Amino acid sequence: MRTRTIIAAGAFAAAAVAMAPVPAQAAAPSCLTYSLDSSGFNDHLWVWNTCKGPKSFKVRLANGPDMPCTFKRPHSGASTWWWPYPRRFDGLVSC
Repeated sequence: MRTRTIIAAGAFAAAAVAMAPVPAQAAAPSCLTYSLDSSGFNDHLWVWNTCKGPKSFKVRLANGPDMPCTFKRPHSGASTWWWPYPRRFDGLVSC
């Protein structure tokens, strides 16, 4: 009887660890500016770095995987992304 209790307690502990929330990532600085066109089936995003220094960021999407981390030098033109529905732009985060 004691063995079952220990095994069950271990299973609950493992489930609690697996369900722990993912730590939030910091929002990207406001000098990373963007324009979003979400008017059609595919959404299009353009991002510019108007900061004084280089920045690393990623595009966070709802209903799908985030875009990979991107390094952008200041005043280097726009970076462009697109994705189909049902994914949705959820913001820029630092990485």
